[in-house]
Amino acid sequence: MNLYEAIFVRKTVRRYKMVPLDQSLLDSILGFAQSMPMLFQDITVNYKLLEHSDFKKYFSGALTTKAPYYFVLYSENKQGYQMNAGYLIQQVSLYMTAKGLGSCYLGMLKPKKNKAEKPKLDYVITLAFGEAEHEIYRSADKAKRLPMDDVAIFKNEVNKNIKAMVQAARLSPSSMNSQPWRLVVYDNRIHIFCKKGIFLSDVLNEVKLIDIGVCLAHLLVTAEELWVDVKTVHLDNISNISFKKNDYVISLKMY
Repeated sequence: MNLYEAIFVRKTVRRYKMVPLDQSLLDSILGFAQSMPMLFQDITVNYKLLEHSDFKKYFSGALTTKAPYYFVLYSENKQGYQMNAGYLIQQVSLYMTAKGLGSCYLGMLKPKKNKAEKPKLDYVITLAFGEAEHEIYRSADKAKRLPMDDVAIFKNEVNKNIKAMVQAARLSPSSMNSQPWRLVVYDNRIHIFCKKGIFLSDVLNEVKLIDIGVCLAHLLVTAEELWVDVKTVHLDNISNISFKKNDYVISLKMY
């Protein structure tokens, strides 16, 4: 199974066997993460792989999911870092799925200041992961996602590859399943917007750009699988327009 195939079977796993994984598998996860290119250049990130026994040394607050391991992402705080973080860590989650492991995003964690990774790097997001107690796969039709018409507007007829990219984007996980992305799709570009006025917005506003990064991971993993030449761009002629229900975030241009 590769990353693209994992998109269509991955599900959130919250119950784990508290058993160790082979060190070579743990090394491969960290190695995969370190090999990934950034969504945006010149953003420094770092990863830490914690065992359950070490978790409280680094974080305070409620631990909603008990797992044998936690994959933690730290990032330099600069423009685009949240999207970049979501883009990276979702691919790690897909890699775990492809390797037969379950994973679950953890929210509401508070890093302890005396355990900061580096002075210039901020804590961003954590994945709990390990060997699941139950089945880690589900079919795409079982995913609790909004209908395609609610998340994407097709402005003209598009080819099967772009349709596949949008279908993969629809399956993206998000904080509290808020699914904030809205896509405007043409035959050679996709404009990505973020929904305004999300329920519990004070909480979700802090992570919705991470969610957009997760969505971008699904879009770009699919593009790579299907050999679609794509580039991320920010278009001023769209960003300067005020939209009632959505905020413009970024665009993908296909060549």
